[in-house]
Amino acid sequence: MKNAKYIRSGKAKDIYQSDGDIIFVFTDRVTAFDGKKKGEYASKGEICCKLSCFWFEKLQAEGIKTHFKECVPPNVLVAEEVSLLPVEVIARNFLYGSLWKRYERGEIDISGDFLVQEERREGMPLTKSFLEFTTKFESIDRPIAEEEIIEKGWMGKSEIEHIKKETRRIGDIMQSYLTQKGIILADFKLEYGRSKEEGDIILADEVGTPDVCRFWDKEAYDKRGEIISLDKDVFREAKGNISEVYPDVCKRIME
Repeated sequence: MKNAKYIRSGKAKDIYQSDGDIIFVFTDRVTAFDGKKKGEYASKGEICCKLSCFWFEKLQAEGIKTHFKECVPPNVLVAEEVSLLPVEVIARNFLYGSLWKRYERGEIDISGDFLVQEERREGMPLTKSFLEFTTKFESIDRPIAEEEIIEKGWMGKSEIEHIKKETRRIGDIMQSYLTQKGIILADFKLEYGRSKEEGDIILADEVGTPDVCRFWDKEAYDKRGEIISLDKDVFREAKGNISEVYPDVCKRIME
C-alpha cells in the first residue's frame, strides 16, 4: 500500500491503484436505499473481504475468468485493473424485494416463463433465475433494457449473452455449494469488467458477500416458509444486527 494511489471511495470499499493492479480495501461501512441509510459495524470489512476472496478462488477453480489476484488479510483484495462496465447484473431466484414490488404494481410481467403456480406471493421461488441489468454510475441506479445497453454502445448482443451465461453458471456453482451449508441464494448482484490487455469481459469487483447477495436460512424456509435473512437486509429492514449475522453466515459458508 506504500506506493498505492488513492482513486476513490465507494459505499463500502476504498479503492487504490498500484502497478496495473486495483486494490480494494473493504471497510466497515454499510449503506442502504441509495446511501440514505448509513452505518458502521466492526469487522464487517474483514468478513466481506474474506468471503469475496473465498468465492473468487472457488469460481476460478471452476473455470470462471475473474480479475482476482490475491487476498491480503485482513481486509485487502488485489485484482487486475479492468474497465468496469457501466451496468450491474442481478440474478433473482425468488419473487422478492424490488422484483415483487414491481410485479405487484404491474410494472413487470414474468408470469409465463418464471411463475407456474396460480398463487402469487412474495418470497415464492421462480422456476428459473430472472436476470436483469441495472445502471451503475447514474445518480440513482435503475433497471435498463438490453436494447438500451446496445444503443449506448456499452456492450454488443454477444457480450450481453456471454454475461448472462456466466451469471447463470456462477449462480449454479454458488447455490450448489450453499445448499450443503443450509443457505438459500435468493438473489445476487455481479459486476463485470473489460480486461485492458485482451478486452475480454471477466467477473470483477466483489462476489458472494452478504452485501451483494440475499442469503436465507434454508431450514426455516423449507419447514415453515419463513424468511430469515443472513445478509444486508437485517440492516436495510432493521430486523437484525450485522455484527451478529455477518460473522455467522461467514462461518457457515467457510467451515
